[in-house]
Amino acid sequence: MYIAENGGEVAPPQEVSTVNGQVVALQETVNSGRVSLDPATGEELRKMLLEQMDQVDSWLERAGRLARPAPIGRNPVGDRLAQKFEARADGDPRSFVAVMTAYREVLQQTHDSVQNAIRNFTAVDDESSVALRKLSGN
Repeated sequence: MYIAENGGEVAPPQEVSTVNGQVVALQETVNSGRVSLDPATGEELRKMLLEQMDQVDSWLERAGRLARPAPIGRNPVGDRLAQKFEARADGDPRSFVAVMTAYREVLQQTHDSVQNAIRNFTAVDDESSVALRKLSGN
């Protein structure tokens, strides 16, 4: 991965930018054109991200079976425990489904950023190729 500073130079690694303590999104940095990624490396990363998204999709599909009342028994304690377990699977902001859905969104955003970083690399490579051809007179 290359992070270009003004003038197209590659910058040394630096501290991660934060805003109000939050890490600045990779997508913003990639969209600015400052980050590029070698296509071969990027494709490996994209493949890993797609595999992880498929795994999360599988977990989310199976989690739907967890979000039902547990057969603990028809009594006040059993009813309360069934509600508690059902909320932990789905329905609460900290539930498994909510957390995995948020994780899936981050994976998708990262995948899209990797694609854009590959495009940045290819665009810079094409521009450099054109400039070299002009200089060589071809």
